[in-house]
Parts: sequence; C-alpha cells; structure tokens
Amino acid sequence: PFPSCASLHSPPEAAAMAPKKAKAKAGKKEEPKKEEAPAKRKAEEDKTEEEPASKEAKKDDVPTPPLPPGQVGKVPEPEVEEKETDAPPDKGAAIKDPVIFNTVDTTLNLIPTLGGNVLATLTDGGMQYLIAGARANVGVKAGRYMFEAKVVEALTPFEGWGGRHQGPKPRQLLRFGFSTQNSPVVLGECEEAVYFDSEGAFCSGKKRSQVSQKFGRDQVIAVVLNLDPKSPNANTLSMFVDGKRVAQPQAIPESLHGKTLYPHVAFRNITLQVHFGPSPLKELPFKCRTVGGAAAKDVQVEKKQAAPKDGMYEVILPVGFPDEGTFDALDAWHAKNPGYTELSDRKILEWASQSGLWMARQQGWKSSNDKPNFNFGVAGMDDFSIRRSLNAISSAMPRNYVVMEVKQNLIEADRKEILKRFNAPCFKKVAEVTMGEPPADFKKQQQEKLLKDKQEKEDAMHKAKQADKLRKKTIALRHKEMEAAKKKAEEEAKAAAVEMKEGEEEKKEGEEKKEGEEVKKEGEEVKKEEETKMEVDQEGEKPKEAEAAETKKEEVKEEAEEKKEDAMEEDDEEDAEPPKAELTDEEKKLWFRTATTADIYGGHLDRVFMDFSIPQKSEGFDDIRFAWEKEAACKAYLHKKVAEKKRTCKLETVVPSEWFFTTLKEWQKVFGEWREKQTAAKPAATPEEERKEGEEEVVEKKEEETKADIMTVEDILNVDGAPIFKDWDMEDWALVQLRYELFLMQVAFKKDVNDEEHPGIHESNIGFYYSKYFRKQLNPKFFGVETIAELSALVADTVKWEAEIFGTPLTCEASDLAMFTRLTESCRRIRQRRLAAGDESARLKIEQVALQQPVAAAAVPLPVVGGFQKGGVVAPPRYGKGGGKNWGKGGHKGGRW
Repeated sequence: PFPSCASLHSPPEAAAMAPKKAKAKAGKKEEPKKEEAPAKRKAEEDKTEEEPASKEAKKDDVPTPPLPPGQVGKVPEPEVEEKETDAPPDKGAAIKDPVIFNTVDTTLNLIPTLGGNVLATLTDGGMQYLIAGARANVGVKAGRYMFEAKVVEALTPFEGWGGRHQGPKPRQLLRFGFSTQNSPVVLGECEEAVYFDSEGAFCSGKKRSQVSQKFGRDQVIAVVLNLDPKSPNANTLSMFVDGKRVAQPQAIPESLHGKTLYPHVAFRNITLQVHFGPSPLKELPFKCRTVGGAAAKDVQVEKKQAAPKDGMYEVILPVGFPDEGTFDALDAWHAKNPGYTELSDRKILEWASQSGLWMARQQGWKSSNDKPNFNFGVAGMDDFSIRRSLNAISSAMPRNYVVMEVKQNLIEADRKEILKRFNAPCFKKVAEVTMGEPPADFKKQQQEKLLKDKQEKEDAMHKAKQADKLRKKTIALRHKEMEAAKKKAEEEAKAAAVEMKEGEEEKKEGEEKKEGEEVKKEGEEVKKEEETKMEVDQEGEKPKEAEAAETKKEEVKEEAEEKKEDAMEEDDEEDAEPPKAELTDEEKKLWFRTATTADIYGGHLDRVFMDFSIPQKSEGFDDIRFAWEKEAACKAYLHKKVAEKKRTCKLETVVPSEWFFTTLKEWQKVFGEWREKQTAAKPAATPEEERKEGEEEVVEKKEEETKADIMTVEDILNVDGAPIFKDWDMEDWALVQLRYELFLMQVAFKKDVNDEEHPGIHESNIGFYYSKYFRKQLNPKFFGVETIAELSALVADTVKWEAEIFGTPLTCEASDLAMFTRLTESCRRIRQRRLAAGDESARLKIEQVALQQPVAAAAVPLPVVGGFQKGGVVAPPRYGKGGGKNWGKGGHKGGRW
C-alpha cells in the first residue's frame, strides 16, 4: 500500500510509460481495435467495474483483495444502503480550545510540525522499528464525530547488517481510532482502545478482524465515532477512504460504552497529516461534524499541556539501594504522579514489545532489571542505538522526566553525567531518595506482592500435579479399555470354538447314522457314546466351575478398580482448588520482596558498590527529596549496607601490588634453596636402610623428646648440625608452602584494599582471591580433604576464622620465612608421634600437584608489544618475556593483529 520512495515523486503517466519501440509496436497491433463500437467498450467497462461488487455481495465476510498499484486511489463502494444520515444543525456553543496532541500523550520518537498538523517520526537505527503514538486532547463523550488522516510520505530506512532476524512487518504502518485517557500511548492490544489499521483490519483489545482492503499514501482516511443512542449505528466505528465507505460499522466493546474516547493515531516509518476540522478534507456521503467543530457539551478537553507554574519541567533521579523495592517504589510513585515520562531500559523493552518486536525469553547471566539484555536478533535494536537516540532527543524536548538508572543514580560521577544532558534552563533537576525503612503502605504492598508470588508458585505446582494425575488417569482408562477389548475377544473366541465343536459333533452323528451299521455295532456304539457323554459332562462341569470362579474373580477385581477410581475422583475433587499460600513469620518481617531478577547483576555490583553515595546539591541538583527517611538516617543506612556488602563481595578491581610480587618472588627463591639444602643433607637411602626405617622411627622418637622446643630454634639451617627440614617429605613441603601463601595473601589483601572498614576475605571468596593472587587453583582435594574448613584445619596454626572472615593468629612479618618452617616441623613431629602410637588418622594424603608453584606475574598491566595498528598484540603470561613464534614486535603471522 505504501509505494517506494523512488515512485513517490513520479506522476502516474510517467510510471506507466513504456519504451518507444514497444509503444509503437503495441500501437500497430491495436489499430484494428480502434474502430470497435463505443457501446461495446462501455459495456465491457461496466462489466469490469461490477465484478468486485458482485463478489462482495455473494460473501460479505470475505476481505477485498489489495488494489493494483495503478489504482491506489480507487475504492469500490459496497452495495449496502447507508444508514447514517446528515447531522442536524447544532445551535449549542462549539469548543474554543484547539484540538492538539499534548506532549505527555506522545511518544518520544514523534516530531510534530506545521502546528502539530503533520507528524513525523525518528528513523535512525533501532528507532525505525518503534511505533510512534499520539493521543489528542479533546475526547468525545456523546454524539457522532470524525477526524481524518493522510499519509504524505512513506519511508524505508536502512536496517543495517548482521541481524539474525528481520524487523517487524509491515515496515510502514498506520493505526487510527479512539482510546480512553489512560490507555497506552502506543495504540495496540489494549482493552481501552478501538482502531483500524492500514492493513484493512479492525482491532478491539486482542481481537483483530479483516474488514476492508488496504489503504496507503495520498488517500484521505476518515474514522467516524458514533455514540448517538438514537442512531441505527450507535456505539460503532466506521472507516471511509476518500469520502467512500470501505468497511461496515464496527461495534465498540461494551467496556467502552459511556466512556470519553479521544482521537488516537500510531504509525511507523511514515509522515502523517492529521486533520480535526472544522471542515473535512473529503466530504462523506452524509454530513458529519469533525472533532474540531464539536459541540462543547459533547466533548471533554484535557489541559495537560499547561506548563508548570514556575516554568520548570522536573527531571527526577530516583536513588535507592539495589534489590530493595527500587522499581516497585517507582511504580507506586508513578501512580501518584502521572504525567512523567520514564527513561529506562525496561521502558524501551516495553515499547519494543508494543511495536511487535519479539525477544527470546532466556536472559544471560549479566542481565538485570537495571540493564536487561537486548536479544532481539535485529541489528538496529541490539546495538543500543535507541538508548543513544532517546538520550539525545529527551534533552531537547521539554517535559517531565524520570531517569531510572539504579547503578548510575547511586554514583556521583554518573549522576553528574546525567545532569549534563538536562542543562537547559527549563529543567529542574531533583533527586528522589527512597532509602531506609519504607512507610507502612509500601511494606503492605510488598507483602501482598510476596504473597502473590508465592501463590503463583503454588498454582504452578498444583497445575503440574493435576496434569500428572490426568495423565495417569488417561493411561489407566486406556489400559482398562484394552483389557475390556481383550476380554471380549477371548469370549468371542471361546463361543466360536464351542459352536465349531458342536457342529463337528452333529456332522459326525449324521455320518454314523447313514452308514447303516449292524444293530450290534450300533448298540456298542451307543453304549460307547453314552460313556463318552458321561465323561464329557463330567469334564464340562469342571470348566464351568472354573469359568464361574474366574468370573467371580474378575467381578471382585472390577469392584476394586471402581473403588480405586472413585477414590481418585474424590482426590481430584479435593484437589480441584490449589492450596492457599501463606507468609511465614520471617517473611512477614521483611521490608522488601525478593525479585527473581536482580537490579544489578552480582559481578558488576561487587565492582561498583563501594562508590555508592547520597546525592548532594553541589553535584548540580536543584532539590533533593528524601521520601522515606531523613538525610542523616539515609546516609547511615547506606553506610551500613555498604559495610555488610563488603563482607561477602568479590572485589574484582583489586590488583596485587608490586610489594606482593616482590615478596612472593623472594619466598620462591628461598623455598628452592631450602629444598636443595635438604637434598645435600639427606643422602639417598639404600635398600638396607629402607628395611631398617621402621626400627629407626622409634629411636628418632626418643631423640626428639630430648631435644629442646623447636619453636625456640634461631638458626633453622643448623639444628643439631642439620637443617630443620632434613627429614621432610613431599607432604611437609606442600604444607609449608600453603602456610606461607595463605598468610601472604591475607597481608597483601589488606595492603591492596587499603580500607580500614573492610573486614577481610570472606570464607566464600577465598578461592577467588587465591586464584587472583597466585594464579592457580586452591583445591582442597589436592591435600586429601573436601572443604576449605578441613583444609584450614591442616594449617590451624596459621589460619583462623572469625565470623566467616579469614584471618591469622600470627603476628610475625611476611619476611620472617623461618617461622613457617618451625610451625611445619612442629606439626610433623606431633604427627609422627601419633602415627607411632597407631593413630592412622594422622596420616596425610597430599598429592604431588599440591606443590605446584604460582605462575610468575607482573604487578602492572600487560604491555602491548608493537601496538595494534602495527600488528602487535597483548602478550599472554604463558608466553613469557620473549613471546612465542607468533608473538612479539611483529604480531601475529601475516600482520593481521
């Protein structure tokens, strides 16, 4: 229905022109037909024009096919008597207010021009997929009135590359009709609106029916709303194209009867002229007043367009702690303060859904309420170009805004960036702080939503349970039917066998009579037959008894099955309604309900929460409002929440310092020297010495008891003439390394965080920080245990836990390396005594992989060798200083990096 841009400015004659040669050739062929009688040609034309009307008369409910490209402006008139009559002259006063589109009742992508009579829309990037909507300020509550629209331009913007899916169809779209004051601005599937669209459909709520042909550019479309109870078309909506009716009056739903209905248009990728009168652009078959010339008593005028008293439009920045009713509080605020346009990602997704864009339900692990994933598969939507366009247009369009950014509104630097966008003198910048203990009505609302969430879960579980019962019942019924069919087949087979047997016996008796045997033989045969008959009767009685017993058994079984079915039906009746959900005592104490999706996903929250702060006027705010508690209480509450978050969060921004790497390098150097000294001090044992090892352990035990306390030894390299670690095994070296690494990590973390209020490393994050500092995995199974708590017990002299926070009882410096050898040797001697006493639980089960050395790393970011533009790349740690074959100054082979 909408021609391409190339044909918009070409006259129909030029579009229909053919090449000269083809035209000359066609002229020669058509010469004999020029003498055709005019009467005959006229009869054929009349016949052609009557064909669509005759088809429509045969079947009214069949939609008329689209018009040919050359006949866009021609509309066949249905052969139905027009019931509408001319409007009588109204002597009452007409409205004095102009019919306009209030800014608050238009979408952000709509641009009114020429005094609001021509409406255009933004088409850059993803904006081309969003429907623009506008609702007029004058609503009809009685009488019959009309307004008109005309498509003056059809646009086909470039959709971009790389999308998995195409945008919504049709690309050019027009919807026009009427709606209530509180209906969504984007005219769509809503119970509060009725409209026609450019595809020739009538839409009411979620019902859509094809009622006419398509229409397009350069046609004047009129929609007539009839609320006159005396009219035969009362409470209907009608459509006319170029002054001719193209659809029968469509009844509006009863839910809209008696309500004030406002003219409403919605469109995509077109430029639209909207005309409210007072005179129509195209006369209808009957005289009808326009909305612009309506009687004052029949309409209602909304005064939303009036500017604020002080001439300032408000820009509200809601500030609340994540996952503490942020969006619920905003929804409650909207209900009390209508007329504010929300700028947020959730509203963009809602707008996209209303515009027909489909998005996969699954959300990525980084998705959140504040920044949900854009997973439309359409390049213009997934590149966030809509967000950029809205940020640009909102600052140039005076209206009241609510900028909902959970994370950005909590950080001073981000707040300043937002305020820079609204530096025009017409904007008043306000921070709305909703933090601390909420009021009673909000708590009640949260309790109701929490109960509703629980009830929905109960309903889902009940529905699944009922479906499972129905499935089992269906299977049982099918099994019963199969058993009945099997039983019937067996009975029919038995009856057939008995009948066959009787037939054979009768045949045998007849043959015997015909043979005419002697009387003697006949007597003998009769005697034999009587004996046989007696035997058969005796044998026949047994099957009858067995059959009777079997029948009785089946009857008992059927009765049991019937009782079981009755019990199942009773259970179904009892379970017909899902159980009522109730809140526990703990849930009743909650201030906020737990949402299924977090406001800020965990990893990002851990990186930014330490920068959270309460807004100050010095940042550029004109006013700061505290909705729940006063400023001092809000600051104390935020400080408390940040301190609680510090206990369990992962500080991904923490970077090991140069001091850590220097200390670690020194430890690795000394550790290697100690192992070399042990090898030199402890020669390899001979087979004969290994056989005597058990006997020597007893002697060593006695010698150790006579030695002085190992913790008082000053020179660990000379303990009775040998190093303290002379008798260490692999397990002892693994434990001394674990002791020092955990101690060093705890000391380095405090230095790197440099926050006196930070309590330390939480138990749940010790593996994360261990990997961050030493670039290897801390796996308790390498040490023969299952949990971090069991691993800590192996080095309890170095590690302690206080309220789940990692710490150490040692007071020594990280440079005192000898301390950790003393601790390890002391524990080794205690373990040896326990083993000698027969305590096998003291035996260690440490694997060789536990001795893995930390990967060497630098404290500064990895250097870019050669630069990206010259072909260089960032050299990974595993390639070392010199890089590998394809790394270094030249970059990747071929210079592609």
